[in-house]
Amino acid sequence: MGRSLSVQDLSAYERDGYLAYDRLLSEREVDALVTRIEHYVAHPKEGIRIQVEPVVQQGRAQAVRPIDGIRKIEKLVENDDLYLGLAKHPGILPRIQDILGEPVRIFRDALMMKPAGLGSAKPYHQDSAYWSIDPMTLCSIWVAMEDATVENGCMRVIAGSQHDGVIEHKHLEDFMVTDDHIDYSKEVTVPLHKGGVLFFHSLLLHATSPNTSDKSRRAMVVSYMGAHHKWTGKPDEEPKWLVVS
Repeated sequence: MGRSLSVQDLSAYERDGYLAYDRLLSEREVDALVTRIEHYVAHPKEGIRIQVEPVVQQGRAQAVRPIDGIRKIEKLVENDDLYLGLAKHPGILPRIQDILGEPVRIFRDALMMKPAGLGSAKPYHQDSAYWSIDPMTLCSIWVAMEDATVENGCMRVIAGSQHDGVIEHKHLEDFMVTDDHIDYSKEVTVPLHKGGVLFFHSLLLHATSPNTSDKSRRAMVVSYMGAHHKWTGKPDEEPKWLVVS
């Protein structure tokens, strides 16, 4: 089977730690995914985890609609065929296979919500600093479920930071990397139109700002690992991985 990533794109991923493709999914595909989410917020399904925005949960702010107060929804890929289809999307999975090889397994998935005016920030961090997987070379996708802009909290990355290994994280307002360990001269802001997809390395420093706009920002994250990735946590706590190729 031929490669989905060009030599140039694969080289850019290895150098910079990320690749961005605007409008990789059609509006119709994204609309179906959003409609499914609205259904689950109104009708929770066993196995799917929903996390409320802290300011809403603490009573410091009120959401007009229940969906406007949601921060994160997890376990969609393994519990919903439509989201499993997203993980296997022909514009996504072959590129992941080019990066990780085969077979490909799902490590985690989460729909990250930033409600208008309420969505909280996520400071700079590396995903692999949280994860019990070795080597620290997983690849994630970040799918814009609606336009992701500077104002509503699109992704920001530090290009090439995956080459620096694990950087010290501190438990401050979040588990995060402090400014003195970040080379802001290499910061890249990655706005995406609805349906755009960012592929990024699990050691790439990335962050999102709070949503200060009047428009929500929803993004689906799916993290993949290859056959060579091994669980390093407690043996009896290793999840049963979902194989997608």
